[in-house]
Amino acid sequence: MAIVTLQDICVSFGSDSVFQDLSLRLHPGEKVGMVGPNGSGKTTLLHLVLGLLNPDIGHIVRQKGLRIGYLSQEPTFDPNKSVMEVMHAGVESILSLQNRIHEAANGLERLTGTELQKKMQEYDRLCREFEVAGGYAYEARIKTTLAGLGFGENLHQEKVQSLSGGQLSRLGLAQVLMLETDLLLLDEPTNHLDLNGTEWLERYLRNYDGAAVVVSHDRYLLDRVACKIVEIASQKATVWKGNYSTYVTSRQTIRLQQQREHVRRVEFVERTRDFIARNKQQEGMRKTARGRATRLEKLLKTNPDFLEIAMEKKTISFRFDNARTRSDLVLRCENLGKSFGNLTLFDRLTLDLLAGERLGITGPNGTGKSTFIKLALGQIEPSQGMIRIGPTLSVGYLDQQGATLNASRTVLEEVSSIRGDLTQEQLRARLGAFKFTEEDVFKITGDLSGGQQNRLMLCKLVLGRPDILVLDEPTNHLDIDSREVLEQALVEYQGTIILVSHDRFFLDRVADRLLVIGMDSLGQICPGKTEFIIAERPYTRYTELLLERKGTSEKASRQISKPQSVKVEPQRSTPSELRHLNKYSTEQLEEMIIDLEEHIAEIREDFGQERIYKNPELLDELQKRFDLKNNDLKILYQAYDLREK
Repeated sequence: MAIVTLQDICVSFGSDSVFQDLSLRLHPGEKVGMVGPNGSGKTTLLHLVLGLLNPDIGHIVRQKGLRIGYLSQEPTFDPNKSVMEVMHAGVESILSLQNRIHEAANGLERLTGTELQKKMQEYDRLCREFEVAGGYAYEARIKTTLAGLGFGENLHQEKVQSLSGGQLSRLGLAQVLMLETDLLLLDEPTNHLDLNGTEWLERYLRNYDGAAVVVSHDRYLLDRVACKIVEIASQKATVWKGNYSTYVTSRQTIRLQQQREHVRRVEFVERTRDFIARNKQQEGMRKTARGRATRLEKLLKTNPDFLEIAMEKKTISFRFDNARTRSDLVLRCENLGKSFGNLTLFDRLTLDLLAGERLGITGPNGTGKSTFIKLALGQIEPSQGMIRIGPTLSVGYLDQQGATLNASRTVLEEVSSIRGDLTQEQLRARLGAFKFTEEDVFKITGDLSGGQQNRLMLCKLVLGRPDILVLDEPTNHLDIDSREVLEQALVEYQGTIILVSHDRFFLDRVADRLLVIGMDSLGQICPGKTEFIIAERPYTRYTELLLERKGTSEKASRQISKPQSVKVEPQRSTPSELRHLNKYSTEQLEEMIIDLEEHIAEIREDFGQERIYKNPELLDELQKRFDLKNNDLKILYQAYDLREK
């Protein structure tokens, strides 16, 4: 049974129609990816599900008591509250129960007899409600969620007003994930998330028991989480079974079928009209010709779209000119080091990039990706070593902050500064390929949206005909269709590419080598560490390597090669509670400690799983196991310390 049903929905804003006869059902537990061009109505659809917007026509049915959590693209908070206070606001019902329990407990000592019995019953009832609501684990959930989304303990007491835009977005996501919900509506949840944060969110959504609708341009996320894709286009919602890659394959198959059907229909109409034209005046065939003409007229009248072809969605369209390569060695980096105070971003990094190679750069936020670009471009100086791009090469640079644009110029003036040799008509034609049409070309650059600025910078890159492309987060603000056009243009480009991106799908498609910055060999944040990977799909290969290493590390921790152990004779001073460990050698105790610490770490992670903290019995059982194993570990350490004395 559906938890939300939208039936024959029509929505208009003034003369602009957003939806016509849109229908959609959302079911319990399913994870839905929602895609569509920017401005197609994805956020509007979420507002309809929430009840923030009523349709002009049609009806919406929500399951009674349905609890919905919503993440908007720009969440807002009280600027004077701390991060932890914002998180506590997401569990107000639990905190209210906790306060009532304390009040009830404080009142017990003053009561006797029947009144005491009643108060005890109330106290027991409140404790049961608190336990069922996950009250005993909410602090652990808050800390686990904040850590997963990049908020260390040093930020827990920071005021909202001191947070960056990216941190505010991540705080909004953290708060929504703390709510007790049956349905999550997430509008671009991976905005401002680095690789670790995105992968943490993927794990959360896969383990989440409720339903989720995820509006996202992150195709890698949609591949790993979604069980169906809802495509918003042409004022309707089309549902496709499977993840994003399955949706792409299915859509291509259907479009091919539609094209073939269109060809058959056109050929049928042309043959019929030809027959009518040849036979309408022929003796013995006039009646047949008139009959066919009548039937054809009726067919086209009752099916006005009989000869229409499915229109492709309007998106950007461009390609880069072939690079005029003047050097085999494009970039040289030797013993590069860069530090800011006590923070070291690079330490003795060495690599060469040759003509035609495509270097992708990725890693956690704040570990030096954009710094590497600025060092390569000579915008900042290294602390040690050197890095430089061939001096004879022309560089096309796309900056994620839009700093390469002059905010006071019009769109047309901005592209004229790159190609003064082209006429205004030629420039407007080039701008049209990037969806700048009619009066758009006279807009002031500073007034453009993030997506429009990104498209304008791409247009400037194409016009500049560079030998090397340096792209810092080039897919920011681009919808999926535009990303795919950019990908194809970069795949066909013959020059050298250096690109910074968190878009894992994009990295796999465009890059042939990957520089991972700020991560150790097991994928943990480690500023100053770098890794270089060469593969056909470098990001996928990187994730495979991480899995292989983690598996090897776990195996090694259990099978460490040790010298021949010597049995330790029982010591007379051994306390009674440790005597059962006298039969083990020091090396064996070390292995037992390693195994037990790993097991305790696994139990600690289980506290953050929704199926645990929502089930009081499982939570109580897990807590008992945790306490028991910690006690065992304490005893092992005591025995080990006694040996070392």
